[in-house]
Amino acid sequence: MRTQRRLSRTALLVVAATGLVVGCGEVDPNQRFAELNSTNIQRLVTLYGAFQSRNELWGPRDDAAFKQFVQGVSPKKLERIGVDASSIDQIFVSGRDGEPFNVRYGVRGAVKGSNEPVVFEASGVDGKRMVGFLNATQREVDAAEYERLWEQGAAGANPRT
Repeated sequence: MRTQRRLSRTALLVVAATGLVVGCGEVDPNQRFAELNSTNIQRLVTLYGAFQSRNELWGPRDDAAFKQFVQGVSPKKLERIGVDASSIDQIFVSGRDGEPFNVRYGVRGAVKGSNEPVVFEASGVDGKRMVGFLNATQREVDAAEYERLWEQGAAGANPRT
């Protein structure tokens, strides 16, 4: 009984200490979310995923459907990811090359998450273009990988030889 009490007290102390440490270094979730959506490619990927979550994991069928969806998102939610509700069209343009993004429409997501590429820079910089993936990552790729990802999706990320 004594050992059990000691273990219980130790467990409580560990939980309390962990709470204090985590509490002291706590990051504001809104700030963290803003950091994850600091570029237009990231914002579009987030919105693409939001569209999928409301449409049985299917991505928008075309540009018009995607823009209509984004316009229907509340200004407060848009602000949270760094989008000005009065200038939604700006997020469809790359900050690096100044051109509209190419978007793979109609991509099917997955319940456990997806690593499908959905947002692509048109020209990029110095021969490299950014690609945004549904798993909230972005990667700078060369022309050959860009074409594989555009045509084959995630299957094109690691082609078999």
